[in-house]
Amino acid sequence: MKTIIKLMVTLFVCQLSAQRSKKPWHNHENYKEDVIKAIKQSPEILNPKEFFDFPEESTTIISSNSQQQSDANVSEFVNGINIAWVSFGRDIGVDPEYGTEYHPDLDTFSLVMDKVVNAGGNVLRWWYHTNGSTNPVYDMDQKVTNNPAFFHEDVIKILDLAASKELQIQICLWSFDMLKDQWNVDAVANKKVLTEDENMEAYLTNALIPLVQAVGDHPGLYAWEIFNEAEGMTTEFGSHWPGFIEKVSIVDIQKFINKASAAIRRVEPNVMITNGALGFLTNVDDIDLGYQNYYTDQKLAEIGGESEGYLDFYNIHYYNWAGENGSPFHNFYDVQKIDKKAVIAEYYPDNTFGIEAEYLGVVLKENEWHGSLVWSWTDRPWNTMEPIMINIESNILSVSDIAPLDSSKVILTPNPVDNLVTIHGITKRTLVQISDITGKTVFKTILNSSFQNVIDLGGLQEGMYHVTLNDTMVKRILKK
Repeated sequence: MKTIIKLMVTLFVCQLSAQRSKKPWHNHENYKEDVIKAIKQSPEILNPKEFFDFPEESTTIISSNSQQQSDANVSEFVNGINIAWVSFGRDIGVDPEYGTEYHPDLDTFSLVMDKVVNAGGNVLRWWYHTNGSTNPVYDMDQKVTNNPAFFHEDVIKILDLAASKELQIQICLWSFDMLKDQWNVDAVANKKVLTEDENMEAYLTNALIPLVQAVGDHPGLYAWEIFNEAEGMTTEFGSHWPGFIEKVSIVDIQKFINKASAAIRRVEPNVMITNGALGFLTNVDDIDLGYQNYYTDQKLAEIGGESEGYLDFYNIHYYNWAGENGSPFHNFYDVQKIDKKAVIAEYYPDNTFGIEAEYLGVVLKENEWHGSLVWSWTDRPWNTMEPIMINIESNILSVSDIAPLDSSKVILTPNPVDNLVTIHGITKRTLVQISDITGKTVFKTILNSSFQNVIDLGGLQEGMYHVTLNDTMVKRILKK
């Protein structure tokens, strides 16, 4: 009898893994470069007016849901980065063939979180299912079955860690990679989640809803994000993208966003929901350029049928293939073209059409967009992302109402100093700028709480410096 059971289990596992890709696993170090290369070979994306018919009535409709939710919840400027994974598709999951469990590397998550917080950040974008290689779990009928308990526990560990650092996580569920030829991906089963009602319902019931219930209104959660650049797996926008086993329609994507958003909102009406769009191309209404917003409340509800299936705000991505016409750095946020607040949720920390990289985040804020999430921990050195975040925070602090520090209570010790100096008497979220005798800024950082009050001046030359705190107070310090 035991032999029969063992044989049945073996057959079951073989059947589940038969359609999964056997490509070697890797952590996708050149992920975005490959995507940009594919886009540059896609004429329908680069010249949309030649390929897409604009609807006769293209006026953006601002619904009460959109405006109320967006105004109520997306108030603080989002300042952060994409992690977006430590192990691509394997931060949380289980190998369906061998049963290997994958758990998050919390030490690395903690390291990244600390750097983001110390640079003035408040949000970190992280991918959950990613491509479905290890998460969610499928049964023999290629339907999603119940999550292992540790899936929920591990997500909560990440959120607990973030909350302990006064940081929030935006959890992106799926990427277009779910239909690609990548390690362990069953593109056929994943496609059914997007296109077959029974399979979609199984996913919502057995994977998404239990996860949302477990997480609840966690203080470490910023928002649920349905897709990363789902346009890339559509026939309309991704026809020239290589490496796909399956494709779907943009209508399938709109329906899934509607259904998944409604499912989340019915469980937790107070959490925010968003979606990551390829760019202005699919998330802004501009008839002159051929851009259309596919994710308005009206369009999602018309296709999916769920009135609760709307987004609270948008995530829009930008890379230089979109040029200046599609650049949030060269265009102001325009309520006539987009009906919700919008975070620019991916962009390279590179000089961009005349704008120096370190000022990109400040320009987004000045252009009245609602946030900046730089791409990414896995693709770019930290020292290219940190200045963007610090400059954003400096800009926020300089224009907000900050109570001046009490000069009688602020003391720098030791003074003179060799390397480490402690700043006593500062308040939470203090902007520290150090300039030399010529007035040139040589050091800048954000101290985020009263217990985080030590800075390292080891990299400065000997001499006298001015220390400016919150743009309101100047102290002098001698570097030995």
